[in-house]
Amino acid sequence: MNQLVVRDKASEFLSRFLGGLLLLAVGLQLFIYSPRRAMFWILSIVFIVVALSLFTNHFGILIIRLTSDSGILTIRWNTKLFKKQVRVHEITDITEDKRFIRIVLKSGKSIRLPVRLMDPDKRRAVRKFLKENTGY
Repeated sequence: MNQLVVRDKASEFLSRFLGGLLLLAVGLQLFIYSPRRAMFWILSIVFIVVALSLFTNHFGILIIRLTSDSGILTIRWNTKLFKKQVRVHEITDITEDKRFIRIVLKSGKSIRLPVRLMDPDKRRAVRKFLKENTGY
């Protein structure tokens, strides 16, 4: 099983920083609002849930993960909600431009992976992983 994990350190830092600010805001609410009011509990719960989401990078969905295992390529991209599993023998071509990496399947479908905002070294790592594991 081969796996490539690409993380964006700048967005992780920003996300965790904002999560820390939200937890600080929950602490400040203890002094500003009275716990007897409903608004205190509503804001506290919302801030804590959003802070947890930010601390965990939106529960792990901001991490790019490519996995190749026994002829199946699993794509977990940060712009896609669900994992995409593709059989390697169904891939006919992989192309790349400045905005996307396109995986063309035998059925005529195309899987577009946005890479416009990625660093060049991370883009090269993704392309190299795909080339090693699919042959294209």
